[in-house]
Amino acid sequence: MWEIVGMLIRKELTSMCSDRAQSVLKSHSTTTLKEFTWSTLMTELSSHAPILVSILKSCTETCTLRQNRNAVIGVCCAVLLKFRYSKMCLFQKIVSLILYAGNVAKQVSFVCVCFNSCYCSS
Repeated sequence: MWEIVGMLIRKELTSMCSDRAQSVLKSHSTTTLKEFTWSTLMTELSSHAPILVSILKSCTETCTLRQNRNAVIGVCCAVLLKFRYSKMCLFQKIVSLILYAGNVAKQVSFVCVCFNSCYCSS
């Protein structure tokens, strides 16, 4: 049974990643970057990948309504789609712009968090 669900999700992702499919995640325009909303992405995902969205909605269901639920589902799908097809990179561009605007260094240093004792070399 799970193999069938996996095949259906794979088929949904493949159709979204095809060159013929129009996706907000493939957009390179600055207008799309400026006007990006999670609801736009969720509408697209719900129409192209309803099984995946249904599974992720079930996974993110909590007792209290969370405002960032669409963002969590959108990030999960954006990462999966970017892994599958490199042109689906709008989310990566948005994160890069946020980090750049926050003056984050280009190189990340190695940080070691230890509970007892630890020897780290950088």
